[in-house]
Amino acid sequence: MNVRELECFLAVVDQGSITRAASALYLAQPSLSQIIRRLEGDLGVELFRRVGRGLVLAPAGEALVGPARQVVRDLHHVRQVAEGYRGLERGRVDLAISTSLTSNFLAAWVGHFRREHPGFTVRLKQHDGDTDELVHLIRSGEAELAYAVAPVSRQGIDCFRIGEGEVVLALPPSWRAEFPDPIPATLLDGLPMIVDRGFGRAYLDSIGVEPTVVVDVSEPAGLVPLIIAGAGAAVLPMRQALDARRRGASLRMIEPLTVRAIYAITSTSPLSIPARRFLELSRENLDRWRRAVTRRTDRGMTLLEASIDADSVIEAAYQRLEETLPQPATALAPAAGLQDPRAVSPEA
Repeated sequence: MNVRELECFLAVVDQGSITRAASALYLAQPSLSQIIRRLEGDLGVELFRRVGRGLVLAPAGEALVGPARQVVRDLHHVRQVAEGYRGLERGRVDLAISTSLTSNFLAAWVGHFRREHPGFTVRLKQHDGDTDELVHLIRSGEAELAYAVAPVSRQGIDCFRIGEGEVVLALPPSWRAEFPDPIPATLLDGLPMIVDRGFGRAYLDSIGVEPTVVVDVSEPAGLVPLIIAGAGAAVLPMRQALDARRRGASLRMIEPLTVRAIYAITSTSPLSIPARRFLELSRENLDRWRRAVTRRTDRGMTLLEASIDADSVIEAAYQRLEETLPQPATALAPAAGLQDPRAVSPEA
């Protein structure tokens, strides 16, 4: 039995006769009759009964109609998916990202996409404006897909939450003072801090804290080097904070726990195949990270311990990838602030 035989069976059901079904399928009537007999032989049951000049379904035929339609629908879907991915051999995907969303996320997503689709380039625009400017990039066609840390509601624009990250306090390596973990938000009052004018400032205002601002920066990408140099502490999303920890910073969770959402912004028009796949991969990356952390907290680790442990496993996997894989020529279009072009986080 094969799918073609099921399609012929359903054609006879829908047309009500072998003659009309053969015409609809562009088959000779004897050929279609032979296919139906072969299907009945394979199944060992009678599917149709002849009544006068027509055919009616036998009990076994009636029972087969539903499952046969499902098989044909599933095959059609499989073909659609396969046909869609034939379009992922070469080309370009145009992205935009708010500078409030650090490049650590995007680097992993780009790396994953490039490993799966090495014939594609990624054109990235990082924007220090608000979400209205990202919307403009989408509407103008300069970007097909954008990522931000704030939602947007505009006509002709789709915006949906794809993940989140906890907010963490990162302390310089040279600071020896004891800070509790988690640290109450009230203890940030008066603390010498590096503050970015986007998310960092908004976060501190939202919790009613006024630190001593020792460095005021426009973009969060510059926070980690300043922390490591001892300029001050800073609030960072978890993944960026873990990068700071690998470079010597110490981390503390902040109480009450705050998470920063990540949003994808697109036109309401259908995405191109490459952009749709990039969006899927970004979601998969965030989901994979969340599962890795949740498995560890379920075993009794604190959230910070679980994140550090998952990050260590991922770093080890990166090292293995770098040691075993060849280094192809990059196809990433120049992009300011994109610090790490490595692949997506392996399952930790």
